[in-house]
Amino acid sequence: MYDVCIADDEILIRKSISARLRASGIPVRVAGCAGNAANAISLYWASRPDIFFVDINMPGMDGLSMVRQIREEDPDCVTRFIIITGYDDFAHLQEAIRCGVTDYLKKPISTEEFNRVISAVTGSIKRKEGHSQVRPPGLVFYDEYLTDPPQILEGGALIAAYSPRANLFAASPSSYTPAGEAGAEGERPADGESPADRKSPVEKRIRELSGEQAGKDRISLAFQGVDTVRLYYIPDRALSKWQIRSGLNPLAAGEGMSFVYAYPESERLDLLTERMEQSLDRHFTRAGVEECIPQKILPPVDTGVLDYALEHAQGDSARAALKTYFNEILKKDSPPVLSPLYRQIILLLINKYAAHQIPIPDSLKLELSLFALCRYNTVESLLTRLCGMTVSLARKIAGSGGGGGEIVHRVCEFLEEKYQENINLNSIADLFFITPPYLSRRFKEKTGITFGEYLEDIRMDKAQEYLINSEAPIADIAERVGYQDQAYFARVFKQKYHISPREYRLRHKL
Repeated sequence: MYDVCIADDEILIRKSISARLRASGIPVRVAGCAGNAANAISLYWASRPDIFFVDINMPGMDGLSMVRQIREEDPDCVTRFIIITGYDDFAHLQEAIRCGVTDYLKKPISTEEFNRVISAVTGSIKRKEGHSQVRPPGLVFYDEYLTDPPQILEGGALIAAYSPRANLFAASPSSYTPAGEAGAEGERPADGESPADRKSPVEKRIRELSGEQAGKDRISLAFQGVDTVRLYYIPDRALSKWQIRSGLNPLAAGEGMSFVYAYPESERLDLLTERMEQSLDRHFTRAGVEECIPQKILPPVDTGVLDYALEHAQGDSARAALKTYFNEILKKDSPPVLSPLYRQIILLLINKYAAHQIPIPDSLKLELSLFALCRYNTVESLLTRLCGMTVSLARKIAGSGGGGGEIVHRVCEFLEEKYQENINLNSIADLFFITPPYLSRRFKEKTGITFGEYLEDIRMDKAQEYLINSEAPIADIAERVGYQDQAYFARVFKQKYHISPREYRLRHKL
């Protein structure tokens, strides 16, 4: 049974959340409700709930300030906070992330989105409980660590490590073999030795740098959804720059890894981590060991052109704007710092989804997580992914208007999900109980292109991603994106991009 509290100045919202919790089928108990932040803080201390729904815009103290105060006053806080907002501007999500907010809901709250969020949050609580017996000492997730002391780092060294191959780090907590059980190959670890001790060259090198005494308090931080980055805090020993560089350079040279280090001096971990994240963008252009940038870089770009292109559902113009923004940074900055621009664009996309009342994909929200860019090995693969998300949104905006727009929007969503299947205008019209001529006419009115052109655009966008991000044979890629005939696929691809699939892969894949 999960205890839940609700803080919202609108009584109807409080009643609605309570009713939806009862209808969700999840074992929850509403432990109390509050109409303002002051009462909500008192409610927190009285009940210490598992989950707390918090409205951002309450009289007096706002919701994010309330969450921050609770976490500062209670270092042992493990409550999952879910923010409720009526805003269309989602720039405040960055502040919510820093406050340790788990998820958010936008008013008016749809039943589908509510059930998704509450299921995800209760599921994360279960996963944490399930990992508690098998997680090796010293390894925690970053967002969990922020709820525990110390959040202020004093002395020692903080090292962020990026690896193009996640197996250079210790395995994820869920895959650790408990002491005394056989490993994957039937081997048993030595007494007191975890699989990470035997298999991770990064962990071994960090242990060598920290020494035995400092190693007892060394902390390894992992990030949800990003398996290519680890953050290591080595307290109580002031490692010199020479020691760090000489110790980590062999991994950088031999394994293509990138490292960023800093010396905290009574600095907040969350603020320092943001600078470490931006510094680690250097992995796009070179491996090596670098010192952390001295201050956070602010978003450098006016994204008005992209905003206009999205608002008018101009997918090609949106794609061109993105390439211009990235080219400017790559031409100007060496090594480039792409995180601020990327997060600025993701927030713009989220804002557009909200403004047009289109459900925001979970995958898009994930792009706001720390070190999200480290899921991409090259700038080309990053830009391909971003263009795909942007053009997909432009299509959805084109199909979201009235006068037949709802059916077009539903068809567009279906095509985005089922593009690899053998579908055509007639089969889709039958599926949605409308005539093919009506669908064809409405589709062209709302998107500006024909049904066939729209489906082809989706398939070609996906083909680009597969060509850059996978080693799959071109025949397999053709089948994955809905073409049974490889020759026909190659002909369509070359007609659209003026280059063959094979040449495209050789030109863009590093």
